[in-house]
Amino acid sequence: MGTQQQGTQQQLELVRLAAAVRANLDDARVWRWYADLMEEDRIACTRTRDGWRLTIDGHHAVEDASFDAAVRRAADIWCDQPRLSPALGRRSKRARLAGATPLPDWHARRD
Repeated sequence: MGTQQQGTQQQLELVRLAAAVRANLDDARVWRWYADLMEEDRIACTRTRDGWRLTIDGHHAVEDASFDAAVRRAADIWCDQPRLSPALGRRSKRARLAGATPLPDWHARRD
């Protein structure tokens, strides 16, 4: 009977370890998603009287009393949405196209 109980404890421990691994993977996914949005300046986190409001791409996403819960709820809703391509970002006026001929600088001093 002792070996059967020992086997049950080992199975329970394996189930706990598997759950911990899944939780860690999910946690990493959520915070990587959040960090990417912050880096791309696509998310705004606003402190309100009742907690936190997260706005993604200019759309009101979620409100929650806990910042952690708000981020997780927003990730559940928005994580599978397509992301903007970095190539779609707006170029500055001074950016040059590859292979383009630069215009002469008319304001340069000529001695």
